[in-house]
Amino acid sequence: MKPRERRLVIVLGAVAAVALLTWLRPHKDPAVFTKSAAVDPAVEPLPRIDLERLPHERPKLRIGVRDIFAFGPPPTLPPTARPATPPPTPEPQEALNPTPLPGPRLPPLNLKYIGSVENGRGARVAVLLTDRNELLTGQAGEVVANRYKIAKIGLESVDLEEVGTGLVKRIPLRN
Repeated sequence: MKPRERRLVIVLGAVAAVALLTWLRPHKDPAVFTKSAAVDPAVEPLPRIDLERLPHERPKLRIGVRDIFAFGPPPTLPPTARPATPPPTPEPQEALNPTPLPGPRLPPLNLKYIGSVENGRGARVAVLLTDRNELLTGQAGEVVANRYKIAKIGLESVDLEEVGTGLVKRIPLRN
């Protein structure tokens, strides 16, 4: 027998012995071991509930008749006076609401499409190179350079959609 198995058998035997001793030991009355009984041998009387304070007549309940969807009568609202003539229609105020000016445009980011690769699951990954020689990769639907979303990856080009404006720019494959 291995030493580990021997230790396991000894521990299991000790646990079984303790369980057997506690099961065979005669149980004492739990009230004897309470703190109040050990300090004060006189038993305290139970407090009396004064039931005379409660009303003697209880309302009669009609069992099975209650309708939880039955409400009282709706409140009556005071009548409101309607205007005799409809209010004049306001004239369009296009001069007051000018179209917002477009926000400041970011400087153009020159990207070159190097090619595409298929990963093990069959998804195409586009490989782009910035003018700072940074390599960007992404699948269709992903955002690259925090500015462009890859709309479509083809064999000889990639379509990039500008996130802020929605303009689509096609970048051809460069050798």
